[in-house]
Amino acid sequence: MPPAERSAPSGERATGSWTFLSNHAHVLLCLAADPDQTLPVIAERVGITSRAVQLILADLIEGGYVVRTRNGRRNHYEINPDGHLRHPLEAHHRVADLITTLGPVEPGPSARCGS
Repeated sequence: MPPAERSAPSGERATGSWTFLSNHAHVLLCLAADPDQTLPVIAERVGITSRAVQLILADLIEGGYVVRTRNGRRNHYEINPDGHLRHPLEAHHRVADLITTLGPVEPGPSARCGS
């Protein structure tokens, strides 16, 4: 029996907090849904802090997956669909494959990106 099931009270199955996708993928899916979103909106939708989104965006920009363009006081983010996923198990897939398969999600206050 998995540890989560062993420790659950009254025979109920415990639910974990892990997901199949990283926060990097969640941020990318949010940007695919709306490339003009603000960091606080992305943070709320992904369930992380604005600072965490800022660090993730820096990684995505440095890796060539996202290009940030200043548009007045706001930023616009363009995704590079030809970038390949980083893990060796998924390196044969492009970012476009991820977005086509999983997103983008419809923008909205109750929808969580990548969920």
